Amino acid sequence: MHGPPRLHSRTGRGLLAAIVLLISPVLSGADSDRRETLRFAAEMAAKGNWREARFRWERASAADPGDAQLLNNLAVAAEALGEPDHARELYSRAMSLPTRRDSDAEKISENATRSARFWKGVVSTEAVPADHGAAAPPPAPPAAPPAPEGKSRGGGDTVRLSVMLPLPARLDLSNDKTLLVASFLARQTDLMDVGSELARFLRIEFRKKGPLQVLEVTPPPAIPEQTLDDLAANRDFWQMLGREHGADLIVSGQIRFDRRDASGFQEVEDISPITGQKIRTTRFVEQEQFTYELDILFLDGHTGALRLRDRLSRGAVFRGQANDPITAFYQLSEAVAGDVLAVVAPRTREEMRILFRG
Repeated sequence: MHGPPRLHSRTGRGLLAAIVLLISPVLSGADSDRRETLRFAAEMAAKGNWREARFRWERASAADPGDAQLLNNLAVAAEALGEPDHARELYSRAMSLPTRRDSDAEKISENATRSARFWKGVVSTEAVPADHGAAAPPPAPPAAPPAPEGKSRGGGDTVRLSVMLPLPARLDLSNDKTLLVASFLARQTDLMDVGSELARFLRIEFRKKGPLQVLEVTPPPAIPEQTLDDLAANRDFWQMLGREHGADLIVSGQIRFDRRDASGFQEVEDISPITGQKIRTTRFVEQEQFTYELDILFLDGHTGALRLRDRLSRGAVFRGQANDPITAFYQLSEAVAGDVLAVVAPRTREEMRILFRG
């Protein structure tokens, strides 16, 4: 009486085993295809070919929309292609899904945190009210030492990649064609004519690296002797200046450049005249410190309205006395040039991101 059921049970188990054997190669092949897609796309990303990488990840994600690792990679690609809002959505979806390993979820969360902090910093440097300077981007979370551009480091199924993120100009210049660099408020000093030197430096930088036609007005147009706040609010003057010179955008502001004696006792490395070995000793060192503070205004040449105000400062210490102030001034001007140009020209910034490649 019990023979047929046992025969049926053995037959069922055999049939199940046969089905598993038939399906296993299919599953294994699909997983292999996925790993190959991720590996190849990660290589494309490392070479800066983000559109090709995204195309591969999108095809794989269409077949498995619940794959958090693929969504993470697509989010990084969206950042690299200048789509932060889309990246934020993809990171959010990726973090809501299960991952193959707990460590994978941590890596996706790390990417999302870095991304949020970075793009928040970008937003915080947009045009600000006239009585405030632009905020500096918040510090990024601790990162692995940066890899050279286009290079990557990885272990196992992930790779840490140096990504160059494109940032738009801080001002919308779609209706602007010409730019005028006016004079700058500057305290009288025996070091140099800092206002004129700054105007000349900015004209050259805007001409070389900016998208607008720089008007060749020399000497730069004089500006009223007012406080910076009053100058920023003097719409009638800027409107008149813009109309007179045909300027869509006007740049002006205030520059403070000073030198002070920074000599003092310091620990220095020396060579012992007796043993010939390096020793540390304290001695008096003569040096000078130069400070550079720039309040820069970007004004509309048609309405006279303030479009952006920013404050930038730098400092440098030089050994010895009677250092050349012009050399120090141009060195510090070049140090702030990137921030000034970012107002009118797109730029890139390097960030680290984690990609899944298997």
